[in-house]
Order: sequence, then C-alpha cells, then structure tokens
Amino acid sequence: MNIDKLKQKILSKISQEELEKKVKEKIEENSGLLGEESAVMLVAQELGIEITYGDEEEYDFTISDIADGQKNVEVTGKIIEISPAKDFNRKDGSTGKLASITIGDNTGITRLTLWNDKTDLIEGLKKGDVVKIENAFSRKWNDKVELNSGSELSIDKLKKYDESRYPILKENYKISELMPNLSGTINAEVVAAYPKKEFSRKDGTKGQLKSLILKDDTGSIRGTLWNELADFEVKKGDIAEVSGYVKQGYSGLEISVDNIGIVEESAKEEKPVEKMNISELADFDGEYVTISGNVANISGSREVQFSDRTAEVQDMYLNDGTGMVKIAFWGANRNILNDLKEGDYLNVSNCKLRTYTDNTGEKRADLTYNYMSDLKKDETASEKIVEKITAIGDILSGSSDNADVTVIGMVTNAYPVNEFSRSNGGTGKVRNIVLEDSTGSIRMALWDSDAEIEISEGDVVKLIHGYAKESGEYMDLSTGRFGRIEVNPEGISIKSPRNYIAELEDGISTEISGTVVDYRKQDVILSLCPNCRKRLNLVDNKYMCEVCGEVAPNELLVSNLTIDDGTGVINCRLYGNNVEKVTELSKNKLKEMNLDALSNVLGKDVLFYGTPSFRNDELEFAVKRVNFVDASKELEVLKQH
Repeated sequence: MNIDKLKQKILSKISQEELEKKVKEKIEENSGLLGEESAVMLVAQELGIEITYGDEEEYDFTISDIADGQKNVEVTGKIIEISPAKDFNRKDGSTGKLASITIGDNTGITRLTLWNDKTDLIEGLKKGDVVKIENAFSRKWNDKVELNSGSELSIDKLKKYDESRYPILKENYKISELMPNLSGTINAEVVAAYPKKEFSRKDGTKGQLKSLILKDDTGSIRGTLWNELADFEVKKGDIAEVSGYVKQGYSGLEISVDNIGIVEESAKEEKPVEKMNISELADFDGEYVTISGNVANISGSREVQFSDRTAEVQDMYLNDGTGMVKIAFWGANRNILNDLKEGDYLNVSNCKLRTYTDNTGEKRADLTYNYMSDLKKDETASEKIVEKITAIGDILSGSSDNADVTVIGMVTNAYPVNEFSRSNGGTGKVRNIVLEDSTGSIRMALWDSDAEIEISEGDVVKLIHGYAKESGEYMDLSTGRFGRIEVNPEGISIKSPRNYIAELEDGISTEISGTVVDYRKQDVILSLCPNCRKRLNLVDNKYMCEVCGEVAPNELLVSNLTIDDGTGVINCRLYGNNVEKVTELSKNKLKEMNLDALSNVLGKDVLFYGTPSFRNDELEFAVKRVNFVDASKELEVLKQH
C-alpha cells in the first residue's frame, strides 16, 4: 500500500491541517499503539475512501468481526503468544495433542486452539509472525469468542503484509498500551495493596486472592494475585514487575497476575488504612476508602440496564454523624445485606469512590462494594433504631426535621405521569400524588423510576427517610437521595374516619356514605381564564375575560351533588377526574351529555372522602376521593360505627 497516494486521496476532501489533526487524534485515542500509517488508514475509512493494497494480504475480515458460531472463518493476525503442543489423556485411555496461538490485529485479540494433527501447523512459527488462518470455526468460551481448528484448517505465514494493521509487540508495556486478551509485562508502582482474602469455589474448596492497584506515568490498572501467589509480600510504594493476562473488568482493564517481582522496595513505612469521615469523601474521587457508621437505610433491589447486559443492585446508606453516603452492592454482593438492619454499626473497607455533581451544583460521593471490599458488624456499637413516623401536620407547621422524614399516608389524589426535557437533552418523568393522614395532607413528587411505580388513589404509601421542602406557598415531599417508598406495606393500613352527615365538623377530613338525591343545574364544564383563573363569559362565540379580554379557555370539570345518609343531606363539590369517576364517563362524553350525565347519577350509593367547610353559611363537602358502596363492607362499617 502506498501511504503517500492514500494521503493525496484524503487531501482531495480535507485540508492538510485537518488531516494532521485527525491523524494525531487517532493515535491518541489508541494510546499510542497505532503508527501514522494505521491512523491515516482509519481517517480514510471514515471519509469513505477506498483503500487498495496491491499484492498484500486481503483486509476484508478483522478479528472484531468474528462472532460466535461462524464457520470457515478466514482472518489474519500477528502471533502474540504461542503455546507448544502438549499431550493429554482422553477418557478412553488414548492420547491426544493440544496447542494454541493467540493472534491480534488493531481491532482485537483472539485465541486459536489446535487439536491433534492440526498442532503440526504451528511448527516453525514464532511470536511476532503474521499469519493467515483459513477454515476455522468460532465459539464462545468464558464470555470470549475464540477460534477452533476445523478439519480443513490451514495456517500460512505471510511474507508481505501491512505492519500498521497489527499491534506492536513489546517486552514491557506501558499501562495505557494494554489491550483486553493481551498477555504482557508492566513495570509499575503499587499505589494500593489490599489484604489477602479467602473465597469459596463452586466445588467447595477454598481459594485466596490479593488485589493491587498499579500505576505508571500513563495510567493505572487493578492487578489480582490468585491462590499461592496471593502469599507474595508486596506493599504500597513498591515498584513491581508484573506479568499476566489482561481482561476487561466492570470498572476498566484488569490484569490477572502470573508472575510478580519487586524491582525497588518502598522506603516508606506502610501505615494501616485510616478510616475517613463521610463528610470528607467528595475530595477523593477514584480512591478506595474505609469508613464506619450506622446503617440508616437499605433500599430494595432494582435492575439496571447496560448496553450489553442487565444487572441488579441494592443500596445501603451509612451515617457516621458527619454525613450520609450511599454504598452500592451489585450482583451477588447484595446477599451481604440480608443479615443487616437499620442501626447496625459497620466497618466497611476498600470501597471504590466516585464523585458527581448533583442538580443543585453540590459535589457528592457514592461508594461501590466490590470483591476487594470487606464489611464487619460491630455489635457493641450497633443501636436499636426506633422508627419515628412524622405526622404530616408537623411538617406543615414546621415543627419536624424536614431533612429526614418518614411519613405514612393514604393517597387521596394520584395524577398522571408527565415527561419533561432536561437541560442535557435527556428526558425525565415526574408524577404528583397527594398523601393524607389524620393531621393533614401534602403533595409528594415522584421522579423518574419512582414515577412509574403503580400507585392508585386509596393506596397507603410509606415514605422512608425522605425530605420536605417549601415549593412556593406549599410544602412538598420527595424521596431525595436517601429515601425510598413502599406501597401498601405489610401490617400497615389506614382507615378513613367515617361520620354521619349530622356529625360533620368544619375543617375535619372524613368519609361519608349516602345516596345521590339531587344535583345543581349547572354545566359540567367550567370555562376559566388561563391567566387569572376567573370565570369566562361566552360572547358571540368568543370566550371573554373581564380582566384579560379574549382568551382560549381552560376547561374544568365541576359538579355539585346532594347526598342523603338518613341523618341529613349535604351539598358535595367535585372537580376534575372525580366527576369522571362518579359519572363513570370520560371528559369528552361529559361535554357531549352535560346535565344528562348528572341525572344518571341520581339514586347511586356513593362513598365520598373529603373535608366539610362553611360556604355562604352552609356546610358543604369538598370531595377528594370517590368510591362506590360495597354492601358487604358497608354492613361491617355500620356495625363498628
């Protein structure tokens, strides 16, 4: 391939300055493993320029193109590792042969396994040779796609090839040069050395591991020493030569260590890991930290969808008196939470810390419990937590600690979910509900995933460790960072107080039951000004507001029904979806039928929950929730009343 001719093709589309910039970016994106020629080729591909190679090898198929279950795979690659043939014994007593080579190009690395007579194909080959493999087949093994030798497998060493297509092989690598599935050696400083840990294998035997964080001037990587190698003495500050197999972990590349030696011992005396105050954590992004505190809250398990998998996570919140922090437990680590409860005092070590900026602009920290972490419960410091339920009336009066409230209330209104656009271009969701207990009612905002929880009017909702804040003239509840909600929690029920109409008192919310005996002869649609909320007048088919002039009306469903329970009668005011519920008709149908819809309600037995208040010297009932009478349940209520 003539790289100068390829550059000329590129320069017919972009300037020399743009080309140099793009080439530099490609080299930096690939951590310096790409040469200039390879970077130029990538730029050409992005611009849709055909690349010709003359007599060199074909480039139609790369390692990244190999998928599970393919047959007759044809691919070229540089030999990164070669394992000579070894004999093995089959179950029938016969002997077989096994060998493998690991090959790579600039798109990835894979291993080819050869069986029996096919092991002869690697004779004379060595690390660094570029080979063409034909008639292999692929399969998935340990979550990696590998090649196997088919009956027609062939391996040919190439004499002519484009060196820029293949990784540079080194005796020693910089950390930034490492790639998944690569076996290599690095020289790096040990910036963290964690204690040896034991684990149980599936067969019941015990294994052990030790984890290190290694760093050089190009980056950092986690290293794991397994079994006997975990006994190797290494400490923070040592300069180590580490050889092993590189793989993709949950939080970046990891190296499974095959061999380790100390090049230079640390002159510093290693100090034990110090506990940190939670209030200090935001200054240590990316570090592994140790903290202690009481369990303030344990969330339910939830699923998180990634691009390639679904994972389950459960959160625990720890409070040490200086602040509170969330610790995420992923996958099997969630089982650790089974034996914990609120109030337990824990020592938690070696958790990975990440920081982020919340929607108020404040920098915050979260922790992740991983296989290097450890958790111990201190029974002597644990305390029994007596759950404190905050009355809604105390929140409204300002006599509660609104930064941490646990509230139980019945849902009197549940509004639809609304979507909105975020400043970053994403989409959010919000839903409002109204909770009420015997002391008052309050609005609660449910955001994003909480907005999708099934909640209906009449449900009991428990907000645990939420917070309350002023929103204009009102107080609102929210789950915040640490709160969670439970719907109809076991063992908790709220019964609406029941009163006869003759017993009603001004301002005291209650439930009444009766029969609809009359209705006010007014339109079910009330047309209001969208600006000042005044009632509109229809003049020459135009809606006119005495303050704002001609406007497009806001239409509100409204009706006044009179009910009789045998002790008295009372006028009941209903708005919005409560009008739809009592008539069992949609808004559009109500607009069409108008007063005829209300005549159909006459004689219905209803349950109204709401608040009585004086209006024009008469007691009226503002309805918050509508239900119909269940005869069997009503008998039980009447017996108790």
